Amino acid sequence: MIDYKKLYDGQLKVWDDFRNRVSQLDTVELRKFDMGTYSIYAQYNPARAVSSGAKLDAKTIANRKCFLCECNRPAIQEGIQLDEKFTLLVNPFPILKGHMTIPIKDHEEQQILPHIGSFITFCKELPSHTLLYNGPKCGASAPDHMHFQAVLKGQLPFEEELKTVEVRVLSENKEGTMEEFLNYGRKCIHIKSTKATLTQSYFEQLYKQLQMLAGTDDEPLMNLFGFYEGSEWHLFVFPRKKHRPTQFFEEGEKYKMISPGAIDVAGILVLPRRNDFDELTKDVIEDVFSQVCY
Repeated sequence: MIDYKKLYDGQLKVWDDFRNRVSQLDTVELRKFDMGTYSIYAQYNPARAVSSGAKLDAKTIANRKCFLCECNRPAIQEGIQLDEKFTLLVNPFPILKGHMTIPIKDHEEQQILPHIGSFITFCKELPSHTLLYNGPKCGASAPDHMHFQAVLKGQLPFEEELKTVEVRVLSENKEGTMEEFLNYGRKCIHIKSTKATLTQSYFEQLYKQLQMLAGTDDEPLMNLFGFYEGSEWHLFVFPRKKHRPTQFFEEGEKYKMISPGAIDVAGILVLPRRNDFDELTKDVIEDVFSQVCY
């Protein structure tokens, strides 16, 4: 198991900006929306404005320094080597408690399929955390550099709701199950298994099906979560239709800085602007999810 806390506490002691942002999480403003069979929380988080509003076109990305490459990280930022490829870092702009980033050593594009084995392994090696992955067009602020993230367990609404949500079994054997959440406002496929190899096999099957659905050989749009608990791996795949809703591209008063990534589709809409937070309604939430998710 990885001792994330030694790294986390050490960074809190020496990194003033990081410590200040973590302390702000204790007073973060939240609004809860009861959507019937699930809940959505809105989080007012001004520090996420840079990430949520980031330009992600190829020209912009090519002209900026990659903040996940070791040579461009702050000198004060330390890490723990997880294996020969991935490093565990604190996230300097946390959304939730215990927020970590796990970048790959070499500068390569964000893609899950070649690294799903590592994702599954890290779920077990970081038992205190839920891991997450933003697809390159599904919330990743560094789509040019492969990375995962992780947050302390128990903070994402779906983690509790999975105990009560209605499901439909898609595939099942004595060592694992793949099921679909029903009446959940956005499609979520839950894979659970006592075998890492079966967990990966189920994911790869689903990946191919989503490619067929999208009619593409590229990575299908998705957000992915995973954790290990009770001798079982759990993966949660949220298939996507697109990155950002129409509200993000409006002008003037119609503009909303709503740019859903993994944590948003998990049930916490991160809103960097006060007016977007104050004016959010159930209708807007349903509209955003209907645009970006299946």
